[in-house]
Amino acid sequence: MNIKVVALAAILGLSSPAITDIAVGNQAVASRGFNYPRGEFRDQEWRVNLSYKQESYNYQAKNLNDGTSLFLRGARKSGDDQRQIYTWRNGQYSYQVVWRPNAPNTIRLQVFAPNGRTILNRLLYN
Repeated sequence: MNIKVVALAAILGLSSPAITDIAVGNQAVASRGFNYPRGEFRDQEWRVNLSYKQESYNYQAKNLNDGTSLFLRGARKSGDDQRQIYTWRNGQYSYQVVWRPNAPNTIRLQVFAPNGRTILNRLLYN
C-alpha cells in the first residue's frame, strides 16, 4: 500500500468538515432545518429587518432616533432548535439575533464591541 495515498486520504478525511464549513459556510443557514426569524422587529428606538435573499441570511437595522442604518449579509448560526443564535460581523463588532421558535414574534438584539463588551441588548417585537 502506498503511504502517500494513505496519508492524503487521512488528511482529506480529517479536513473535509472544515473544507465544507468554509465552502458552504454562512449560506447554509436556512438549509439546516432551522425555522429562522423573518420580517421586521422593533421597539421605540430600533427597527431590524431579517430576510433570506440570494443564498444569504440578511440583517438590516435602523436607529429610529437618528436615522443611521446598517446592512449585513451572511449570518453564522449557532445554538440549538430551542434557542437559535444568528451572528453577523462588521469589522470587529458582532451583531447577534437570538430567537426562540416558541416565541416567534420576539428577538433579542445584541451588539458586542471588539473587547467583547455588550453595547446593546434589547428585546424587539414583530
